[in-house]
Amino acid sequence: FNNSFISLSSGINAEYGERAIDLDWDTASWIVADQDRNSWLRLTLDNVHCVTQVIEYSADTSTYQTWTCSDTQCTCTGNYCSIYSLTVSTTGTLPDNLPSVTDCKYGDIVQLNRMGYWFSIHEMAVVGKQVQQHL
Repeated sequence: FNNSFISLSSGINAEYGERAIDLDWDTASWIVADQDRNSWLRLTLDNVHCVTQVIEYSADTSTYQTWTCSDTQCTCTGNYCSIYSLTVSTTGTLPDNLPSVTDCKYGDIVQLNRMGYWFSIHEMAVVGKQVQQHL
């Protein structure tokens, strides 16, 4: 997706949250944990999409984490996967006429969560399929 289809919000005490999707390798988004030690970064997509991958990049443009989504969950490969989780969800109910899929997750919200301390993100990319509804 091109970043014009994404808006962003983040957990309490976030600084420069929008920098996670600004396409500028010299900036970073910093997210600080709340009083319950939860920190998160939420990307809101313009419509429901079928998300296949979410990729987080390091400052040197290398891949830091890759989340690959099926119809039930997203799994991580890369650095520190055990302390993060990623969910794809919807703000409402999904349309009834979406085709059945197994290689992506339908949603308009992508949220990266970390239990514990702060985290930073240099760049994130959401990869997916355009939704073709059955008529």
